Formats: sequence, C-alpha cells, structure tokens
Amino acid sequence: MEMELYANKNNVPIIGHDASRTLIEVVQAKQPLFILEIGAAIGYSAILLASQAPQARLITIEKDRERAKEAETFISQAGLKERVSLLAGDAGEILPKLNGPFDFVFIDAAKGQYLDYLTKILDKLQPGAVVVADNVLFRGMVENNIVPRRFRTIIRRLKAYLEFVETSGRFETAVLPIGDGLAISYFKG
Repeated sequence: MEMELYANKNNVPIIGHDASRTLIEVVQAKQPLFILEIGAAIGYSAILLASQAPQARLITIEKDRERAKEAETFISQAGLKERVSLLAGDAGEILPKLNGPFDFVFIDAAKGQYLDYLTKILDKLQPGAVVVADNVLFRGMVENNIVPRRFRTIIRRLKAYLEFVETSGRFETAVLPIGDGLAISYFKG
C-alpha cells in the first residue's frame, strides 16, 4: 500500500491491480526458483514476485539509477535483500551476461524492446519456464489499425513480440486483456 501511494504520488509506473492479481496466481502455481525481472522501477513487482515464491532467488534490472536506489530501499524494507539482487543499467547490455537458467521471467520495461530482451535470454530459459510480459496491448493500440505516429514503432515491436511468442512454436501463449494486456508464455524448450 505504501509503495502504491509512493508510485502514484511520484508518477512511477507499477503493475496494475488486475494484472498483479494474475501475476500472483501464475507465480503461486509455478513456484519458481530463479526469477528474472526486466524493469524494476521502484521494486514493487520484485517484492510481489519474491513474496509469492518464498524459495526463489530473483534478479531484477532497472535502467534508471534513481529508481534503482529507491527499489533497493523498498526491497530492503521488505526483508528481501538476501534473495533479490538488483542490477542497475541497460537490460539490453546486462541480459547477455547473465547465466540463468531462469524458470520465471517478468518483462515490464521498454515496450519496444520486449522481443530483443526475450531473444537475449532464450538460451537461459528452462523448459517449462513462464514468461509474463505486461502492457502488451499498449492502450488498446496493438489491436487497433489506427495508431498515432509517435507510437507506431512501439506498436510494431509489440506486435512482433506477440507474433514470436504465439507462432514460433517455442511457447504456448495466452494474451489476456487484463490491465494494459498481459501475455503469459510457457516455454517448450
């Protein structure tokens, strides 16, 4: 609650209530042991994920250094500092350096980079891993043919991400119209 108020007051985007409930259900069902989160913001979803998977270790990445500091504070206050490692920097540069294997991935960062992020960790996913991507319907524009010019690249890239997880044969995917769109993909290996 405190984090939600802080995020609202400071215009920090965090996962919405409906999407967070679904994320909790998926994490509780999977009970992952090694979680990767791309896009920590202030640590809200990292805390959510870690609290629902008490055996898991979690790596979270945040590009904005100020937000990364805020996330570290919130994670520490939640008593999760021992299980949650925060890496500050560009996910595109950090992901190739990670070892894995990951059995759960939550993507909630630069919307136009989702497919790039996923391809950089494909070889680090365990068979059966769950990849959850938030905001994949981007204000309804992904399903709409009329897109304002300033959003065309993001929408094109989100469509490419969805096409990959739906048609590559490597995932079983459900796209849910929850919040701003939630894609839940099960990695076949």
